[in-house]
Amino acid sequence: MYSNIQSEDNYSHIDDSLIYSITNIPGPGCNMNDFNSCYNKMCNCTDLCHTPSCECVGSTGFNNYDNFGKLISINRCIYECNDLCKCTLCQNRIVQLGPRIGLRISQCTKGYGLYTDIAIENGQFVCEYAGEIIDLLEARRRSNLDHENYIFVINEHFSDNVTTTVIDATTIGNIGRYINHSCQPNCVVIPVRVDSLIPRLAIFALKHIQSGEEITYHYGNEGFHTQYNFSDVKCLCESNSCIGFLPRKTGLF
Repeated sequence: MYSNIQSEDNYSHIDDSLIYSITNIPGPGCNMNDFNSCYNKMCNCTDLCHTPSCECVGSTGFNNYDNFGKLISINRCIYECNDLCKCTLCQNRIVQLGPRIGLRISQCTKGYGLYTDIAIENGQFVCEYAGEIIDLLEARRRSNLDHENYIFVINEHFSDNVTTTVIDATTIGNIGRYINHSCQPNCVVIPVRVDSLIPRLAIFALKHIQSGEEITYHYGNEGFHTQYNFSDVKCLCESNSCIGFLPRKTGLF
């Protein structure tokens, strides 16, 4: 059913000085209580998980993925079945299976980029953006030390509350760190929770992506809201709607 998704991460960095991590690891400032705490829903399903009988999916009232493993909506809080669930393989386990096959790191006009050698359909999972989980204080300290960094700040808006997650893939991270910005992206970053209250930053296709095409997302995307101003770094995406400069994270600077 999910033939283009791996059950593990077989990729590696092109730079031996970097440490490859298949998923997030705690770093300075990480809330260890949230990191070690699992969402309190679990299901007793023995076959495919679906609403309304599945406690994991039924808690939101909607399925997260269709029967082909494609994301149904980008505007939902996603909780996948976790290690406490009795199901072992269902349509609510996508991100935790690892990145899709056929991804390739290649040089481009922006330095390096991530490309796909296998066509990706709209809604399909591409990979996770993994790295060190840190807090904003540590993120600001690191950004002041090195202008060239891979710090990702995502804000989730829940009623009157905002939950901020900071992932730094500068020295420790996975293949997701090579994805470049585009003002007209073909992917989007969605927070997905599996076995922790801290979300994984999952990258899904927004449209059909052809073989040989570069994977991109908008660097100003923060969960379900886009909040950004512009940096002085020139944008090289060359899309028809290019704004000219990369977005700057308002929560970091």
